[in-house]
Amino acid sequence: MPVRLLLVVFGLVLYQAGCQLPGWKRPVSRPLATSRQLCQQGLAAAERTDWLEAEKLFAKAVASCPDDPDSHCHYAEALWRRGERDAAVVQMLEAGELAPKDAALRVRIAEMQRDLGHWDLSLQSAQVALTLDPKSPGAWAVLARIKQARGMSREALADFQRSIQYNPTDGQVLFEIAALYLRLDQPQRALVTLQSLSDIYPPGEEPQHVLLLDGVICSALGRYDDAVARLTSARLRGRPTAEILYRLGEAELAAGRPDRAVSAAREAIALDPGHEPSRELLGRVDLAAQPGERRLR
Repeated sequence: MPVRLLLVVFGLVLYQAGCQLPGWKRPVSRPLATSRQLCQQGLAAAERTDWLEAEKLFAKAVASCPDDPDSHCHYAEALWRRGERDAAVVQMLEAGELAPKDAALRVRIAEMQRDLGHWDLSLQSAQVALTLDPKSPGAWAVLARIKQARGMSREALADFQRSIQYNPTDGQVLFEIAALYLRLDQPQRALVTLQSLSDIYPPGEEPQHVLLLDGVICSALGRYDDAVARLTSARLRGRPTAEILYRLGEAELAAGRPDRAVSAAREAIALDPGHEPSRELLGRVDLAAQPGERRLR
């Protein structure tokens, strides 16, 4: 989840009172103004990916005005990027106390708790978010991921579909829906969903993971030449992975090209010597070959 990079500051009017959150017609306190200035500096550091400097600036912002939920949120994101994940959740929970009606903030808390494996807490936070905003696509997506992790695939699919209903261009959710359809042995629906996802990107700019899934779906549909084409594109779209090469080898073997399958599997093993699926693929090629044509692995 990206850092919230929009911090809008209108009409800063300084006065000597304590740190108070401003209303539309109320002046901004000196501590809050200082906090916002520090946050702007921290956001500039975050854009440079200088997360250590960003963390320091956001920490100063929180110290300047502990009642400002934005500074807690920014501080939390910097801590998260720096690997201080438990501390990040503490800061997010502080922000949640200060902004109890912010559904998006509750979604982010739920995401962090889920990533830490705190499934029950994540579920509670997502449910709070939905109470605040029943049409929150992020909250429905978190619920779906929790249910999927618990083996509730069909329930997860329903929640993912609710999420995409409220945000039809969410590429990550569309990808997860397509992958879930494939897992449920519905490759045709997976392909239709993936085509909707591909429409989001300009031609030739689909991310590598989308091309990989496209190739796997084509293989599941028995369209092996199409699968080879998609997986070859995935291989060339950035650094190839052992998974891409293995899937390419599988498609080549299914298309009747065992030599190419062996080449892809060997390349996968060169990248990841412990990649067992590629070794198993080489074994299948050997078994399919005539005794006099056994290939050395």
